[in-house]
Amino acid sequence: MLTFGGQFSVSCNKVDAHMAKLMQRAPPVPRNTPMMYPALKGRLLETRGSLQNVQPDEIGGAQSHTYELTPPIVRGWFGGDDYIRHLVLPDFFFHISIAHAILRHLGAKIGKRD
Repeated sequence: MLTFGGQFSVSCNKVDAHMAKLMQRAPPVPRNTPMMYPALKGRLLETRGSLQNVQPDEIGGAQSHTYELTPPIVRGWFGGDDYIRHLVLPDFFFHISIAHAILRHLGAKIGKRD
């Protein structure tokens, strides 16, 4: 399992990569975020800002495209709806939930009360 910083970096990198694929652009180079609060917060704000700057016409036809996936994820072609519902969203929520679990395991007082 990755560390909290690893899960956090993967989550942000996945958002960037999936959005690039949906907009039919080259994916950006993955980045590792240092495990310091200002760097983590900056990366989170940057990722959120890039999502907020996506224009509807940039992603409007994403559901009607076909996407090729190659290992290590899975091999095959997927329609836009299947790609979004069965890979993009579960992939994102998996890494975020694991990062949340790591924080709780380390004693962070977040989420539900025990």
